[in-house]
Amino acid sequence: MARVPVYHLTPTRRLPLIEEDGLRTRADLSEYYGPPGDFDNAAPGTYANGKRVSGWLSLDYAKAHADEYGFGLVSYSVDPAKTLAAPASLRSSAEPAEYWAQAKPLKEWLDGDVPEDLEVHQNLPVRVKYLQLHAPLVGEEQLGQYAPLVAAVADEDRLSAKALMHLAVIASDGDFDSPAFTAACALAWRDVKDPDRLVRELIETDPDKVASAALAEHGSAAPEAAQVLREALDETRQWADQNGVDHGQGLFARTALVLDDLPANA
Repeated sequence: MARVPVYHLTPTRRLPLIEEDGLRTRADLSEYYGPPGDFDNAAPGTYANGKRVSGWLSLDYAKAHADEYGFGLVSYSVDPAKTLAAPASLRSSAEPAEYWAQAKPLKEWLDGDVPEDLEVHQNLPVRVKYLQLHAPLVGEEQLGQYAPLVAAVADEDRLSAKALMHLAVIASDGDFDSPAFTAACALAWRDVKDPDRLVRELIETDPDKVASAALAEHGSAAPEAAQVLREALDETRQWADQNGVDHGQGLFARTALVLDDLPANA
């Protein structure tokens, strides 16, 4: 049977880690932070103690719960015969042991009427090749002054968006819950995958020049945000000169330095 897509929600700050490493165990619908809880401990076999990744079969259901689980949207594919699934309503109304006792492989659910709130559990981490990161489910409240810039650039000019993403990461100054970092994530990932050549094009064109041109073209959409990003660009050029690298390499390097401080359990 063909693999089936499911949808996972996570805090936006975790998206760079997921892109790099895939979805790890306990990146799921239970108590991700802290020790395993009753729901974890009641799971059978290798699904127990947080040894699983979980998502929903319905994209609409997932989107309706972003306030609860996080605004980062990830899809991945599962083998329907190698998963366990049960309705979320059962998890909220029944004891953990009862939930797991009524869970059955996704394949069996697909043969009948599928509950809208079906949760799907895989007992292994999700490999990167099975993952897709989508546009975060964020709006003006999360993006703040960056909202008009994201709206103007993110889907319309992917090369500029990638360059501005680096500036927004730098401007966040390591505050991974800030509007700047959230904007960086919104600029980085969209629902349509970027072509493989995009990063190569950014490198060949010179990311510093692309970022500067993007601010000149799109900065009027969000003047305050553009000013912050221009300051980040100027500081990055100074940093590059001090470290003996060209400005484009400096943009990538400073981005990497910020992301290096992103905690593994962000």
